[in-house]
Amino acid sequence: MSRLSAMLPWNQTWVHGGPGSLLRLAFGGQAVPATTFRTSYMEGRALSRPWTTRSRFDELTVPSLPREVVPPEMAVGMNDSGSGCDCRGGSASSLPAGRAAGSRSWWAAAAAVAATYFYFLIFAEFALLELARAINPDGLRVVMIALGGSGVSGAVFAAWIFTVERQRALLAWAFRTAALAAAAASVAGSFGALLPAAILAGGSLGALTVALASALRGATGGFRLGTCIGIGTGTAYALSNLPWLFAASPAFQAAAAAAVALAASWLARGMEPAEPDELGSRADYAAGGVVRWLTILLALVWMDSAAFYVIQHVSALREVTWTGTGALTGNAAVHLGFAVLAGVLLDRGRAAVVAALAVALLAVGCSMLNGTLGGWTAGAGWFYAAGVSLYSVVLVHYPARSGRPWLAALVFAVAGWGGSALGIGMAQDLAQVPPAFVVAALLVVATALGWRLVALRRGAIAAAVLVSGGAIVRGESSAETALIQHGREVYIAEGCIHCHSQFIRPLVPQDVEQWGPAEPLQRSLSAAPPLFGTRRQGPDLARVGNRRSPEWNRLHLMSPQAVSPGSRMPAYAHLFKPGDERGAALVAYLASLGAETMAERQAQIAAWVPDTTVVADPAVARRRFAQLCTPCHGAAGRGDGRMAAALSLPPPDWQAAGWRRVPPGIPIEPALSRIIKFGIPGSPMAGHEYLPDADVVGLARLVRSLHDSGAGGRAGSSSHEDPDRGG
Repeated sequence: MSRLSAMLPWNQTWVHGGPGSLLRLAFGGQAVPATTFRTSYMEGRALSRPWTTRSRFDELTVPSLPREVVPPEMAVGMNDSGSGCDCRGGSASSLPAGRAAGSRSWWAAAAAVAATYFYFLIFAEFALLELARAINPDGLRVVMIALGGSGVSGAVFAAWIFTVERQRALLAWAFRTAALAAAAASVAGSFGALLPAAILAGGSLGALTVALASALRGATGGFRLGTCIGIGTGTAYALSNLPWLFAASPAFQAAAAAAVALAASWLARGMEPAEPDELGSRADYAAGGVVRWLTILLALVWMDSAAFYVIQHVSALREVTWTGTGALTGNAAVHLGFAVLAGVLLDRGRAAVVAALAVALLAVGCSMLNGTLGGWTAGAGWFYAAGVSLYSVVLVHYPARSGRPWLAALVFAVAGWGGSALGIGMAQDLAQVPPAFVVAALLVVATALGWRLVALRRGAIAAAVLVSGGAIVRGESSAETALIQHGREVYIAEGCIHCHSQFIRPLVPQDVEQWGPAEPLQRSLSAAPPLFGTRRQGPDLARVGNRRSPEWNRLHLMSPQAVSPGSRMPAYAHLFKPGDERGAALVAYLASLGAETMAERQAQIAAWVPDTTVVADPAVARRRFAQLCTPCHGAAGRGDGRMAAALSLPPPDWQAAGWRRVPPGIPIEPALSRIIKFGIPGSPMAGHEYLPDADVVGLARLVRSLHDSGAGGRAGSSSHEDPDRGG
């Protein structure tokens, strides 16, 4: 085969081939025969011919080639026989700076991807919705519909008007319009002002994603397109997880998104407009391939959006995934690393591997969030982050690799906006990602990938078995779920709402300290019916599941005065008669209230320190002890109260043994105060959250005196230092 030999610089150069034509040759710095070169007018066309490199860069040598295989751009200056000629480009300074321009365009494309994803993540997916929730919680769904509807419209509009000549202008104006929408939202003081900003944000973001995906292949010249997208995507996710930005107010986040979008509007100038080269393989872009990848991406976005909503609205999950500098920094690193990995794999033609890894990691993360894998949630955030970063790169790379605006519009409308709406809608109604859906997504993606690779088959089967096994275990608790629902009906029927509220006011510190973490209003309103209560005669029960054990609730329901002397609550012993399931159902329902906030509640308790500036008089402390403590602990703290025999764990005899719940080496008085104030979760020992600090500390000192007066005090002295007494 004839060869075209070219003398090239390190990366790429532009060599004049005749009036009105440019020949672009790209390479990595060493001679490799039988690869391709590209010829281009300003809009560009792809041609494949073998070529090799030499050491010089200012000379293009065309050896003898048949006329029919010589590109028209190179025919200028050739004789009729097709013999070669030297097309001299002169010195290095006389050539356009092709390598610098190409590198600039590549990095501009990566930065544009980062800016677009950052805007979507920090504003459209988070800050905008939080602003809407703060202004009008009832209008949140309207804002989401407006955002999604305008996003689809913007995508269709961009596909309709996109051309290479309009590329820079369309990208610039889409970024500027997005910046305007975010800036307007950051200062919106009413729902009427926020809704137009949401519509503008959706429309500009829809147009931006389609225009950018259509321009990326031409702007990068197809050189490491996946890596370019991976760097941009990972950078956006990493920036969005910076602790100071993640924890900022929604208004500040919106302003930050506006600033980034405005700055990014100048990136369009650096992205070279060029028609994308024709693809070597068309299988993924034929009708069957488009359906296949659309199905894969829809399943991944659907699962991601549902998991995102669950994490955002369940405080216990948010605590272990998005709270704290360590967690956020770890998330940022995982996002960046896996996004770049996805880009590298895509450049090597491993799109199926990336999609398979993404769905497997998302499936494990969702299953951990659901509790399907035994309640282990500590690493769920990193599994989730890794899966999201992998598929997010594919979501952009697939349409960008084709360079077809209408394909980009289809992918982002169906998989992007449609998948997000389906995922959030499912999570809103179910408060979880159903295990059955996770298994179905695994199987759908595996089937769509063609079931071709042994490794993918084994991975999909293993993940499906793992999640299915967890789902079976979870299914065994379906009877318990039905019991809880029945208990809720009993709660309503017995009129508990007339004395007990289920609403912790988030802006009232005393409520949060006494009753536990507040619940988002939108989630409380989603209950059917909401059980806020008519008044608060007794304690709030919104989080009673992490304050009282089922055993204590059962005893208290059967005989309130025996457990809490002086209580005005009537007895409900009739609910516990043999054959009557109402009592057990009511106890199960109470145990479910706030159970998911146990970790957050324990953090609150650990951070609590009593105020010791004012302490109750010993006589007051003795009266409190006689009323609240003697039913179980007895008058002298010997564990012989009238209720002691009914408890599964008898109270300790303070005068005969060491401390049961106070570890050696820590201050005794604060530890006792916490136990008295908040109780011991999971045990019959209930807290007294409503007592003032003075009474709590007074009781702690009384309890300590009872312990120190007996053998327990002498036995405990060897295992406890006494920091409260200064040595």
